[in-house]
Amino acid sequence: MEDQKKAERLDLEAEQIAPLVTKAELRAWYSYSWAIEPFSVSAMSVFIPLILESLAAEAGFKQDMVTPCDTTEVGYVCVVKFGSRYIDTNTYSLYIRAFAVAAQAVVFISCGAIADHGNWRKVLLLFFAVLGSLSGIAMLAAYKPQLYWVVALTSSVATICFGASYLFYAAYIPTLTRYHPEVVQMRLNGTPTEYLETSESVANSISGKGMAWGYFAGVLVLILGAVIVYFSGSSVFSMQIACAFSSVWWLVFSYATLKWLKPRPGPPLPEGERYIFYSWKKVFRTLCHIPKLGQIFLFLLSWFFVSDAINTITSVSILFAKTTLGLGYVELLIAGVIVPLCAGIGNMVWLFIQRKLHLSTKRMIVIIISLYILLPIYGLIGFVAPFGIKYKFEAWIICVWIGLLLGAVQSYCRGLFSELIPKGK
Repeated sequence: MEDQKKAERLDLEAEQIAPLVTKAELRAWYSYSWAIEPFSVSAMSVFIPLILESLAAEAGFKQDMVTPCDTTEVGYVCVVKFGSRYIDTNTYSLYIRAFAVAAQAVVFISCGAIADHGNWRKVLLLFFAVLGSLSGIAMLAAYKPQLYWVVALTSSVATICFGASYLFYAAYIPTLTRYHPEVVQMRLNGTPTEYLETSESVANSISGKGMAWGYFAGVLVLILGAVIVYFSGSSVFSMQIACAFSSVWWLVFSYATLKWLKPRPGPPLPEGERYIFYSWKKVFRTLCHIPKLGQIFLFLLSWFFVSDAINTITSVSILFAKTTLGLGYVELLIAGVIVPLCAGIGNMVWLFIQRKLHLSTKRMIVIIISLYILLPIYGLIGFVAPFGIKYKFEAWIICVWIGLLLGAVQSYCRGLFSELIPKGK
């Protein structure tokens, strides 16, 4: 008990010594969302799946594995070589994304301790930003369909770097919340309940504003990308140029973060530990103590299913709209613009609703996910009804629906998780 009180006193003293978060520092953190989110909104969600599927189809065959694929047919079904066998060209992009996500998991675990401890958080955030953006630009090397594997390779590296950089970016949320003037003031002078409520409100505000700025930047980049595609002949290579543009955007606007975001170092590693090994040991210890993790474990388990469902809907819908509903490249880019635009608006609307109704973060997540569930239900109705994602006009309605929910659920979930994380973890 005496040790616990001593630790709490040292924490409080450190909090008083550490510099408070300023508006300039918050703007520098928001600026990285402005830089990185367009790559997710445009490249990862729209351009890369379309480029992979289109190049694979152009280099592939019809199901007889002899006749070249005709991508001008509506609802075409083609296959492409993948290792020693042939797979559907729609499935090809999903395989590549699955590989990249699996690699991301390894990188996340390996970098976990670096994000929590020491002085490397800002350095590695920017290192992966540079490497990821350059990999995105390198997709231009696939100048003919037979080089579809180049896009698979470079997009995988870019996706992995995006996730790693985002890890270090999101790791700032608990720190920015902890040293925010309102939170520090309430910890010193308020009751425990007031402190927790203020901390939750500030975390949601920081997370939500960052997400909103990112999605608005994503809308702008998608619009510019649509202009590039339109005036470049609406070809696959024009989409590669637009994808490279989003990578250049990521690289250029990361400068503001480099210039003005403070390193905010975490506590040092325990004596004798090494970063990567310590990360994996922490994961192993965590798994051994699952019964003691309580709410954190339940949240992570739930997020595993929710995030996978959201990513699946996003990844499959763009391909479904192209191959089944017959949307052209420009129409697909318009759909791509609608989603992040509505996501940015949705972030602010849901924050307003939460404040007006005095709802908890958990209640907001439950409401938004419940509304999300209606999407696959509506799709299933199509098997027995004359509607249910069968016509082009339905695609626009679904884009708005997804957008109003997408940014908000991500923002609230990362805000809630930042509140669940113990200090230094």
